[in-house]
Amino acid sequence: MIALVHERFGEPADVLVPVDVPVPEPQAGHVRLRMLRSPIHNHDLATIRGVYGYKPTLPAVAGSELVGAIDELGDGVTGLKPGMRVAAMSPGAWAEYVTIPAQMAVPMPDTIDDDRACQLLAMPLSALVLFDDLHTEPGMWIAQNAANGAVGRILMRVAQARDVNVINLVRRDEAAEELRSYGAEHVVVTDRNGWQERVRELTDGKGVARLVDSVAGPHTLDLQRLLAHHGELIVFGGLSGAAIKLDPSLMISSEATVRGFWMTSWMSRATHDERGAAMRRVFELALAGELPLPVGAIYELAQVREAMRAAETPGRPGKILLRI
Repeated sequence: MIALVHERFGEPADVLVPVDVPVPEPQAGHVRLRMLRSPIHNHDLATIRGVYGYKPTLPAVAGSELVGAIDELGDGVTGLKPGMRVAAMSPGAWAEYVTIPAQMAVPMPDTIDDDRACQLLAMPLSALVLFDDLHTEPGMWIAQNAANGAVGRILMRVAQARDVNVINLVRRDEAAEELRSYGAEHVVVTDRNGWQERVRELTDGKGVARLVDSVAGPHTLDLQRLLAHHGELIVFGGLSGAAIKLDPSLMISSEATVRGFWMTSWMSRATHDERGAAMRRVFELALAGELPLPVGAIYELAQVREAMRAAETPGRPGKILLRI
């Protein structure tokens, strides 16, 4: 079978190659999936570069999420059957066949197609849990950068449904129009002069109580200046690849908090009931058509270089997916 493998860390388009490897056999308590769709997430690209919180042992098959059809059951597996379509979070998802623990398989209803099903676990679940972690109240003002990404769109929808005011920060006018088409009420383009003043105007000069930073780097200083007194800046991603820059005097005078949020840590400390409740919310939103999960393009595994370049193209209209 074909799998996308990297033997060293580096730029995804340079280090990932299609490799013919043996089809894995499911161990006891595992199932084997034939991959149908797998998304290219930002954290997948960071993992391949070796700059994510998790570093795989090399050589490694890349990818972390997929929807697939069960191909074979390992000993002792009950409640699942061959042909069943399931989604899963799994290292090594960018391959024709993947084995996963049976308890990690999430059956997918026919009403959720492959293009959405393969994106359903990582980003929507992260957005819902992240929003809960912000501890907001109705009427509160929050802001987020990279707002036109999957997490940003979902966080915006969830917050507005809870009567929380969201200022969505994007770099381009085209991204602003896309967000407005998804129902965004407040969008600010940061490539325009005076964008910080616009944020202050929206908040009546008070600043925002919570600010989600998915870019980090020197730009974080601009965000810090938008925080209200006792505000919180939550670092969710590091798209810039650079260390964050902060003003210590401003942090002291505003008594601000800067902290991180990592979904992997939440998953490890959450109870079974908490994880189940979060997944039920994801399914409710998906079945109601409330999860904006657009697809930019779909590539075959053999088109790895084109797919990686597409995934890193600014302004792409949706998630880049892989298929067999």
